[in-house]
Amino acid sequence: MASAHHLNILAFGASLTEGFCSDGRLFHPYTIRLSQLLRSLCKTVDINNAGLSGEAVLSDTMLPRLKRLLSLTKIKYDWIFILAGTNDTIRDQQKASRIFDGYKLLINECHNHGARVLCMTLPETSYPRESPFDKQRQEFNRLLREELISKDNDNNNNNIIVLDLDRLLPQHSLSNVERRQIWDDGIHLKPQGYDRLGQLIYDILKPYLS
Repeated sequence: MASAHHLNILAFGASLTEGFCSDGRLFHPYTIRLSQLLRSLCKTVDINNAGLSGEAVLSDTMLPRLKRLLSLTKIKYDWIFILAGTNDTIRDQQKASRIFDGYKLLINECHNHGARVLCMTLPETSYPRESPFDKQRQEFNRLLREELISKDNDNNNNNIIVLDLDRLLPQHSLSNVERRQIWDDGIHLKPQGYDRLGQLIYDILKPYLS
């Protein structure tokens, strides 16, 4: 367990990690709200937001970028958060099983570093769940839940925990008013939505820090 006095976190992923909104004119990452909340539990909290908009799990850059970040850091991260795959599943329509194979390589790098990993399912987009364009996103989430949640349950050290954003941060089941409050363009969140994401991460992480 990380020290109650100090916590080092790496937030890794693409635009949903970087906090992309307003067509890139504004960035409001979830780590802003998360840092505020975690300071109630820890004396000092250092969060490195390593979101890079547009990047994909199966790109030539994501895995090498993570390796480089971990090899060059002078600190040891207690936790690494991974939110990645929307660009692969929605924009690129890559096969979910291939994306998940690449995703597991990211997890392995985190564990080699000695960090615990918080993995997040991919939230809904403006595509309806019955749309063929949403098929790979749903399949990726199924693979993540079935494989990683079972590992979490079997892992006494809790080296992997899963936050199900597909369920907890919906679009289609919201009222029009609430959807306009938190969702920006059908894929990205508004600042209020990113703050809600920070709250969800805090809620699942808190039992592991107390």
